[in-house]
Amino acid sequence: MMAPQAPAQPLSESLPETRRLRSFLWVLLILGAAAFLIGALGASPQRAWQTYLVNFLFWSGIAQAGIVFSAAYRLTNAHWGESMRRLAEGMAGVLPVSFVLFLLLFFGRSFLFPWIETSAHGKESWLNFPFLFARDGISLIMLYGVSFVYLYYTLRPIAGERFEGRGTPSGLHRFLIRGWQGLSGERARSERVLRSLAVAVVLTYAAVYTLLAFDLVMSLEPQWYSTLFGAYFFMGNFYLGLAFLGVTTILVRKSARLASQLPSRNFWDLGKLMLAFGMVTGDFFFSQFLVIWYGNLPEEITFVIHRTKDMPWATLSWIVLFGGYLGPVLLLFSRAVKLHARSFVLVSLLVLVVMWIERYLLVVPSLWHEKSLPLGWIEVLVTAGFAGAMGLSVLEFWRRLPFFFPSSGSKP
Repeated sequence: MMAPQAPAQPLSESLPETRRLRSFLWVLLILGAAAFLIGALGASPQRAWQTYLVNFLFWSGIAQAGIVFSAAYRLTNAHWGESMRRLAEGMAGVLPVSFVLFLLLFFGRSFLFPWIETSAHGKESWLNFPFLFARDGISLIMLYGVSFVYLYYTLRPIAGERFEGRGTPSGLHRFLIRGWQGLSGERARSERVLRSLAVAVVLTYAAVYTLLAFDLVMSLEPQWYSTLFGAYFFMGNFYLGLAFLGVTTILVRKSARLASQLPSRNFWDLGKLMLAFGMVTGDFFFSQFLVIWYGNLPEEITFVIHRTKDMPWATLSWIVLFGGYLGPVLLLFSRAVKLHARSFVLVSLLVLVVMWIERYLLVVPSLWHEKSLPLGWIEVLVTAGFAGAMGLSVLEFWRRLPFFFPSSGSKP
């Protein structure tokens, strides 16, 4: 017989000193916004906008990876980390912000897309900004829409369980449980709907991020193309999303004292996923490189040579190879590294930092034509601003929505 569950508690009520954390994140956001405006309206608009694009791709990818992780968890009938799954779903709080940030790319189009000034010969029907902006915007609406419908059905039973017979809900809680028909029936209904929605989330994610990879990265050098680049890009997003989830889980576990809901075994399981997707992403990286090198076609090889042979980009390529792929994969083969919070968070932070460099390396060499490396206070502060925006969005999600942890060992 299952023991009765303890009353669920919102995560935001478990985290101490959130006011201080929010203040710190607001400082990061303000500094980042100020740095971007100073650069964009001053002497460095190119650096400001290319850094903006790098961070849009990086942080939006992390946010979407949280929902994809939850969908994959459900499709595989996993039971090893319910609390970790709910942490991943909290990343959805960034998606509305991400869409607004995408719209702001409109104002930097002349600094980002060279084919606006000089037409891409033979590709004009595809590479024109109204069409690109419209198709990417509609695609993001579709992806974020199906993600929020998925989130609605995964949160509805949790919200209903909390408020059933315990007073009158308000705001978003009332929206989540409108038409409530009892816990058992709602759980069964949500499970049926979520199975289909999980498939839709994964497939839509793969399609939309393939399109974004082509439009927001590959088109920066319109003569270059790679049919494998889309898969490499969305797999890399999921890999860095797992790393971000690892860091978030450990920070929440420590600050909210949730060791029973987030045991060390969860790190081991998440570490195995990181190991697998690190190997898959690295394999896609090598497969793409091998085909381009073997074909030796000018329209393909120049992209690779510029990043692996020309300075200052070549140094960053070696950092990505060893710090983003080979190093973490070798470290994650160790059971001890995956089971201990301190070692696991260090590996996760390494992946995050180096994958940011990887996104930087995909975008910036296509746009920056000086011999110097554009990596200084503008890049650091704009990145910090994006991090602040993401942290504030996730905290607001936890505050407004019923993000509840189950009792240890239970499944909602």
